[in-house]
Amino acid sequence: MSKIYNPYISLLHDLNTGTQTIQKTGLYHNVVQKGNVGSGFVYALQHHKSDNYVFRARPQTNITFGSPIVKFVGNSAGGHSQTWEYANKPGCWFVGTKGKLTGKYYWDTQIARVKIPGIASYTSNTQMPRLSYLNRAGGFGLAGTDLLRSEAAVSPNYRYFLLAVIDKLGNGYFTLYYLDDVNSALDAAGTSDFNIEGLVPVQAYPPFMIPHLTDDKVIGSIQGYDIDNDLNIYISSEHAPAKYSISSEPRHIYKIPWGASRNEEWDDVDLDGNRNIDNSNDPTELESVQVIGTNHLYLTVSYHGYINYSDWGTVANRIFEVSW
Repeated sequence: MSKIYNPYISLLHDLNTGTQTIQKTGLYHNVVQKGNVGSGFVYALQHHKSDNYVFRARPQTNITFGSPIVKFVGNSAGGHSQTWEYANKPGCWFVGTKGKLTGKYYWDTQIARVKIPGIASYTSNTQMPRLSYLNRAGGFGLAGTDLLRSEAAVSPNYRYFLLAVIDKLGNGYFTLYYLDDVNSALDAAGTSDFNIEGLVPVQAYPPFMIPHLTDDKVIGSIQGYDIDNDLNIYISSEHAPAKYSISSEPRHIYKIPWGASRNEEWDDVDLDGNRNIDNSNDPTELESVQVIGTNHLYLTVSYHGYINYSDWGTVANRIFEVSW
């Protein structure tokens, strides 16, 4: 594995966090699980209690969000997702849905597409066109009961759609589709599900699996996924800090060439000790990545600390530009 130290890092957006407490609008004292910098808006996906919220605002250095543009109520509609990806159709975005409880999280097991503006509040995955039976993607023979988590990403040129799933043993599975094929299938689905087996993966780039992806000896904590136009996969990784800690956990961004199941071919952008993303004594938690070019991405980082004299939670969220 090639190590990269001291990448270029620049603060892009500081997302004012916790304004819900006083103003009753904007971000909660929760992590931003997916930050997305678009051409006209900056988006933030949050999971608060049992609901998911998507906020957006015009880009500026310090952003205060207003009311959410869409809400996913409960774990059937929402769940734990770090997917909020533009689908290259006007107003259409991919998001995780159908959360299923495993351990302490309702991990999302389907990928839906929603349109904004549109329905302001979803209460069920059955209200959205969505990709289902994701355990069957790539023909790995994974049982539905073994599926833990699913995420999706779109390449910057909007040609490719990456589906990444993890099973309950921590193995990672990667399947590539043409984005146009995915959109055509969801256009025809209406508000029904579309069985992923009805889509043909990109034949030149066969699906592949990385054993024990979530083992700390491989990657460990899997936060965000994305993919570049050359089909390198990027994964951000950092465990949440211990409560009341002032120390961050190991911080990494991994770059994985398509088909590279062994880490000898990977790059490891090591952010341990990199002060450019630190915020006083507030420990970090790397969240999502948004690739904008080869070795060039936006990284969302959350910060944990005391909200007041006694309560511990997320005190800040920021988006950085990173390149190497």
